[in-house]
Amino acid sequence: MRLPWQAREYERTCASCGWSWRVPRSFARRRVQSISGLSVTSHGYQKAADRAELQAEVQSSMALGEQAEAFRTCPKCGSERYSQHTVRS
Repeated sequence: MRLPWQAREYERTCASCGWSWRVPRSFARRRVQSISGLSVTSHGYQKAADRAELQAEVQSSMALGEQAEAFRTCPKCGSERYSQHTVRS
């Protein structure tokens, strides 16, 4: 649930070329997301279903990381230096 005072989008402005682009709130902050292997290896062995579940989680995490990476660089010049502020609607 989104709180009413939280921005839905952020605008980033490249420090190198001045280009601006919008970033969804979910990608505006860097989050460290880990995948816990404890649940799938708790007994020292893995079942095929557990390996499949872990693989699906890894693939999902990689896809999110690729999407976040696309917003991390300036679409015009590729610079990673930018300023960021909230966009209020």
